[in-house]
Amino acid sequence: MKRRGVVLPVILALALAAAAGVLLLLARVSPPETLPVRLSAAPVSPPPVSPPPEQPGARVVEIAPDTVQTVVALLRRADSYSRTLTVQRFWTGGSAETVYRVWVRGDSTRVSVPDGDAEKHILLRGTEKWIWYSDAPGLYHGPARDADADGYQSVPSYEDVLALPPEAILDAAYTDYDGQTAVYVRYVSGNLGYETACYISDENGLLIGAETYDGEVLIYAMRSGPVDISTPDEDLFAPPDEP
Repeated sequence: MKRRGVVLPVILALALAAAAGVLLLLARVSPPETLPVRLSAAPVSPPPVSPPPEQPGARVVEIAPDTVQTVVALLRRADSYSRTLTVQRFWTGGSAETVYRVWVRGDSTRVSVPDGDAEKHILLRGTEKWIWYSDAPGLYHGPARDADADGYQSVPSYEDVLALPPEAILDAAYTDYDGQTAVYVRYVSGNLGYETACYISDENGLLIGAETYDGEVLIYAMRSGPVDISTPDEDLFAPPDEP
């Protein structure tokens, strides 16, 4: 009986040694590294940076999901400026890119955007708007809505962040975007639950970048060109002659 009790541990030891040998062999013939496969452009939080320097008589608010609405409420867009916006849209099997030229002077906004072989022009002045094409004599003249200025530029209105319930805000921070300090806020909105990231310039209060994701898939991206804060020429905001 004693000899049979010794045989079993010996057999187990030999089996373990054989298994270790197989694993060692597999390790030698396997590739040294397996590269990860990225299936989508999942939203990534940018690294935070220090807040802008505090101005005399002002207090810098630290940004977090529970304080970013206070910060956004304090931002003010530049009164007059000009710039270009590049907007990209993505869908299964394709994408499109559109460049918008934008001029703003007080309560007037002009947007010019390619439309086929022509260029579409939108002029917003107070409560009125005009729309015309560079290759056609027609002209539309009618009332303007508050959302038209951002809508015709195909950019989200970052002020909508103020109406969000606190639990819809996922992340917020000061961050660097194209070499300037920006307020970054990422949130969920709408019935479809799209996730949007906005980058708002701390210098001029303008939205300078945005991305929208359907789950982990990027479906929209906007990037601003350099902002010229000089006042555009008044002639750009003269309504065209009625036909």
